[in-house]
Amino acid sequence: MDNPVNRREFLKRSLLAATALPCLHPVGAVASQETIRRTGAAKKVIVIGAGLAGLASAYELTQAGHEVIVIEARARSGGRVWTLRDSFPEGLHAEAGATNVFDNHEWTMKYVKELGVALDPMVSTGGGASIYHIRGKRIVIKRGSPVEWPLELKPEEKGLARGALWTKYVEPALKELGDPAAPEWPPEPLKRYDSISFAEFLRQQGASPGAVEILRLGLADQLGEGADEVSALDLLREAAPRAVVKQSFSIRGGSDTLPRAFAARLGDRIHYGMPAVRIEHDARGVRVICSQARSQHMLAADHLICAIPFAVLRNVEVSPGFSPQKQQAIAQLGNTSVVRVFMQTRKRFWLDEGLSGAATTDLPIMTAYDKAHYLPGQRGLLEAYVAGARARSLAAMAASERINFTVGQMERILPNIREHYEGGASVCWDEDEWARGAYAWFKPGQMESFLPHIARPEGRVHFAGDHTSPWPGWMNGALQSGARAAREVNQAV
Repeated sequence: MDNPVNRREFLKRSLLAATALPCLHPVGAVASQETIRRTGAAKKVIVIGAGLAGLASAYELTQAGHEVIVIEARARSGGRVWTLRDSFPEGLHAEAGATNVFDNHEWTMKYVKELGVALDPMVSTGGGASIYHIRGKRIVIKRGSPVEWPLELKPEEKGLARGALWTKYVEPALKELGDPAAPEWPPEPLKRYDSISFAEFLRQQGASPGAVEILRLGLADQLGEGADEVSALDLLREAAPRAVVKQSFSIRGGSDTLPRAFAARLGDRIHYGMPAVRIEHDARGVRVICSQARSQHMLAADHLICAIPFAVLRNVEVSPGFSPQKQQAIAQLGNTSVVRVFMQTRKRFWLDEGLSGAATTDLPIMTAYDKAHYLPGQRGLLEAYVAGARARSLAAMAASERINFTVGQMERILPNIREHYEGGASVCWDEDEWARGAYAWFKPGQMESFLPHIARPEGRVHFAGDHTSPWPGWMNGALQSGARAAREVNQAV
C-alpha cells in the first residue's frame, strides 16, 4: 500500500521558485492525443484521486518524465469504475459504475489499446421485445406495431413509439449542437436551451403533455433531478453522442480492468488510504495535507491535479480560496443520486418469453436491463437503475429491504422473476463518501455560468474529472480530462 520511504524522499525535495504560466490551449478544449513531451526540468506533481482522470494524468506525466505521486482515499483505484465480483458466482460480475464504451469514445479507445485492455462488442444474443410500464399499464413494444399509450396524445403522436417521438421533438435540436468539445462552446444561439428545463424544451417543441410524460422516462429523469429540473442543453449534450453510436463495447473481464492496468503502470506512485484534507497553494508551489492511519502528512510539489468530484472537494480546506467563480461551481454543481440494484437469476428466463429484459417505466425502479448478455454462462443478471429522488428513497432502505422491494417491482415487468431469482446486491452512490453521487448535472443557467470556470486552473492547481470534460459520467470524459490536465502541467513554466 503506502511506501513511507518514497513519501519521505518526496517531502525532502525543494519547491521550484518559478511561477506558472496560464495553460497554452483554450480552457476545456479537448487535449491532443499526441504524446506529451517534456522540454524543461521535470516537475513534481501531486494528483489527488486515483479514478480514471487521476490515473490518466499521472500516467501521461510519468511517461513524459515528471515525478508524480497519487493520493487516493480508497483502498483501490478506479473511483466510480467499480466491478462487483464477490456478490456473485464465478464468471458473473456486475458494474456498479461505468459500463459502456462507445465506438466514438476516442479517449477510451486510445487507452485500452495503449494498455492492452480488450473490448468485447455488446451484442444481445436474445433480442426480443422491450417493455414500458406507464400509468399502471404494462406495454410490450413490438417492432412495426403501433403503441397504445394510456395517455392523451395529439393525433399526429398517437401510435408512435418513444423513439419516433424522440426523433420528432428532440433530434432536430441535436443537429444544432455542433461540437461540445470545441473551445467557447456553447455558442450564443445555444444558450437559449440552457435557460430552460428539458420538460419546458419539449413543450416549446410542440410535444403534448402525454408525449412529455413518455419522453421524460429513462435518460431525462435520470440526469440530476429529472426533466423538470435539468438544463435542456445539458440533456441535449448528453444525448448527442448516443445518437451516432454504431457499436458499444464492454471491457473484457470487467470495467475495473482499465484502472487496474493504469495502476500497474504507476506502481508505488499510488498511495491508498490517504484522503486530502487541506490544499495550500501560492506562486512557488503547492502543499497537500492528507490523513493516513489517524495521523497527518504534508506533501509538497510544483503542481497539483485535483481529480476528485466537486461534491467531495467541498469538504477539503483550500488556502487561499479559489476564485469566486470556481468556488461557486464547486459549491453548486450537482451530482446525480444513483442506486443500482442487481438481481441474479438461474437463467435468462425472459428470453423464453420473447423479451429483451429491458424496461423503461414510471415505477420507483425507473429502468431495467439485462446485464448478463455479455457474460459467460447460463445465469441471468438483471439491473434496476434508479436516479434522483427515487434513488434516495431506495438508499434510505436497509440493503435487504431495498433488494426485496426491487424484486417486487420487477414482478410488474417480469411476472415470473421470483421463480428464478437467486439473490441480489445493490450500490448507493450517495453513500460513498469519496463520490457523493454518480455524475454531474446542470440546472438551467448553470452551463453558461459554470463551463468557463470548471476546468480552468487556479494558479498551480489544475482540475480533472469527468465533470470537467464535455462528457460527464463517461470514462471517455474522465480520460480526456486527465490528459488535458497533464498537458497543462507539462506546458506550465
